[in-house]
Amino acid sequence: MKTAYTTTLCNGDGYLPGVEALGKSLEAHGTKVPRIVLVTADVGADSRTRLTEQGWEVREVEPLENPNPDTAQLFERFRNVYTKLRAWELVDLDKVVLLDADMITLQNIDELFERPSISAAPDFFLPDRFNSGLMVIEPSAEAFERMLDALWDTPSYDGGDQGFLNVFHSDWYAMDVSHRLPAGYNLQNFIFQFLHGHPSLKETLLREARVIHYSVQKPWLTKPALTGGSEAWWTAYFGAHPEKASEWRRRWHAMEDWTFDHAVAAIIK
Repeated sequence: MKTAYTTTLCNGDGYLPGVEALGKSLEAHGTKVPRIVLVTADVGADSRTRLTEQGWEVREVEPLENPNPDTAQLFERFRNVYTKLRAWELVDLDKVVLLDADMITLQNIDELFERPSISAAPDFFLPDRFNSGLMVIEPSAEAFERMLDALWDTPSYDGGDQGFLNVFHSDWYAMDVSHRLPAGYNLQNFIFQFLHGHPSLKETLLREARVIHYSVQKPWLTKPALTGGSEAWWTAYFGAHPEKASEWRRRWHAMEDWTFDHAVAAIIK
């Protein structure tokens, strides 16, 4: 079976640090599965070279316009977010684990390639729907064409790909349980940090947390990052850029998480 981990980099180079951290986190936990990054024409040559040197296979794709223009204007990152659907065009592969560029792994997750398509973890806010940040898919030209045909006539409750995909795969929650991943495969960073700071839940966290999703704050874009998971993300990023890993920076990011942990402690007292 031909497989790959895949992510998307579009709207320029702003999410380049995210892709770098994701790649190094996968590498750090021993995977030998190839990594593919789908890039649009606005991603610079230097970024492509850097990712190639870090072990990514770079494939250029055409962006897919967001069919919800009002949302695209409100959230710039939503402008080309539908481009991730291009992963279904990777028909030279049998199965893909598609991850957003604002994720890192905490453990080896190669076991996901044994899951059926479409597999995903429940969304934190709407557990009967899946979070599209991490999905196990089987590329298919026919499925991609059906999505393109439905794109402009299908509502999206969040204005992005997640709302669209949950309508397109409206039977996901009724599928066999093998299609539903444990929450630890798509753990929001603030939930990760809450569990980390909770004395009676920490052991469960260390055992079950596999992927952190930084959907609230992107550590490389927001300083200070006070919604949790800062130290974990920067550790992954420093794997790509050891020249930036000074002791004072490590301590600073640990302090960001320490602040969150103490807020949790104050709440649960």
